[in-house]
Formats: sequence, structure tokens, C-alpha cells
Amino acid sequence: MSYTNEDINKASELFFHLLNNKILPNSDILANEFYEDDSVREIVKSMAEQGGLRVFGTMQNLHLVAQGEDSIFATTYTHMKKRYHKLDRKRHFYLANIIICIYLAEIDKENNFSFRIEDAAISYYKLEEVITNTLDSWKKRNEKEDTFSKEFAISIDEIYSLWTIEMSHSKEGKDGLGFSLSSQTRLGFINEALKPLEQEKLIINLHKENLIIPKDELYERLEHLYHDKDRYKEIMEIIKFTKEEEDNAQTIEN
Repeated sequence: MSYTNEDINKASELFFHLLNNKILPNSDILANEFYEDDSVREIVKSMAEQGGLRVFGTMQNLHLVAQGEDSIFATTYTHMKKRYHKLDRKRHFYLANIIICIYLAEIDKENNFSFRIEDAAISYYKLEEVITNTLDSWKKRNEKEDTFSKEFAISIDEIYSLWTIEMSHSKEGKDGLGFSLSSQTRLGFINEALKPLEQEKLIINLHKENLIIPKDELYERLEHLYHDKDRYKEIMEIIKFTKEEEDNAQTIEN
């Protein structure tokens, strides 16, 4: 297919606009070109592919994301450490990723987001409890099954020690609102771990109100990027297994 100079100019303008914003509503004038103009859409997709990126449109938004591999925009630990300076060591990075996965498991209700987004809000204290229970369960399982940590490629001992021993419980803020944001505390580290989602405008982080609210854009990412990925399914399954263990234990206790 041959493209006109006008097609190339429109596509280039859209691509760099999207590169700067990551997500555009489909009501955006430039984003609308992606939906309405086949030539512009193909050029933008080709430009993205060359940089190891992927563009996809939903009924509400246009997304630009890095491919998991072979992308010049993929985030390494070194880059993450520069951007999020409180991820001091690799185990902080590992724990942050596990926290994001546990958060996603909490809000990804049956891989279906046909419910009110407000109902999917989760408090920091509830998320802290779920993280603690999950890591406790994994630690016990790892002690019983020598291959657990290796099989699922999770540094259980390192992140468990970091979370349960090195990080303290958070104290309420001096003004009576929110809590300490020190990354040496559990709630403070949760806040730090979720910053990539917040900065990508995928969640609303109301730490003073003790709430984390997922946005429609996050569910669009889950639907188009993660639900069919084996690694995502694997991590979700072991988190789900932990929750089922807790539910069964509570039933027996009652």
C-alpha cells in the first residue's frame, strides 16, 4: 500500500502524541484518525512495531505499550531504580512486582469488568493484609516444597524477609489523614510499588483516603495484554490458590 505525505504526517503526529501520553481517549482529534483512517492506522502500527511497541484501540481509548521483549522502551531494573529511587535493591523490585500482581488479582474480578469501578476500590490496609497472607502462605509452601520458589521463579525468602522483618507497620499521618509514606513501612512501600500504575494513569491513588481505585484503562490493559499471557495466568493461579486456602481454613474454623 502506498501512502501520501499527508498520511505519513498525520501518523507521525499521532504516534508522538501517543508516545508522550501513552493513553488517549478516542474522542481525541488525533486518536480519532487511528480509528477512521486505515492508512494512518497501519503507519502508526508499523512505527510502533519498529520500536518494540504495540498500539491497540478499545471502545474508549487508544493505548501504546511496550512489548514484553525486544523493546527499546522495555523497563529494566536499572531504569526502574533511576525512576523509582526507593527501589534500592533488586529484591525491592521483585517485591514491588509481586505487590502489583496481588493488587491485580484483587481487582481482576473473574476476568470481567462489567461492574461499577467504585466497587473494585481496595483500601491500603486490606491490600497489606492480602499481601501478608499471600507471602506467609508462599513461605510455608516453599518450606514444604523445595522446588516451589524455583518452579514459579519467585524469590520467596528474599521478599518475605524484606516484607515481614525489614518493613514496619505504618503510622497514621500527623494530620490524622493518610499514613507515613516512608518506603521502610509496608503501606509506604505499597504506595511506591503502585506508582507505575498511577503514573500510567491506570489507577486513582487516594492514599490520604486510604483507597486505591482502578480505572477503566487498567481493565482494558488486562483484557488486551495480560489475560492470554501464560505468566500472568500462572501468577494469578498461585495467588488464587492462596486465597482458596484461607477461605477453606476460615470455614473449618467457623
